[in-house]
Amino acid sequence: MKLKKQRLKTLEEIQQLRSNLSGLLGNKKSIDPKGNHVSFEVRDNNHLLTQIISLLEVCVYALDGDGMMLFPANQNASKEDSVVQVLELVLAILPDSQLYFMDKLDEKLSELEKKEFIDRDV
Repeated sequence: MKLKKQRLKTLEEIQQLRSNLSGLLGNKKSIDPKGNHVSFEVRDNNHLLTQIISLLEVCVYALDGDGMMLFPANQNASKEDSVVQVLELVLAILPDSQLYFMDKLDEKLSELEKKEFIDRDV
């Protein structure tokens, strides 16, 4: 009975963490009404990771490549300035809230697993 209560408590804690989740795959409530926002859709975390990796690869290519890679109408900007803009975008879309949630989820489940292991041995 004690183990069931602990499982229920852990599930409630996980639900509470999830309800406070903000970010790309989180709550719509977390959007700041004062700012302008741009959104895009991702299928899942893996798709988001692929998008971020692609943006970072473009930055590496732009800095390593010989070509300017600049839009003709934007010739006053350096490739470094363009890369900084992309890196700022990457920082803005990093799923830090989701990563925090996953760490806490792993922590809660590990605690529960340890308690189940201890209860079995007693």
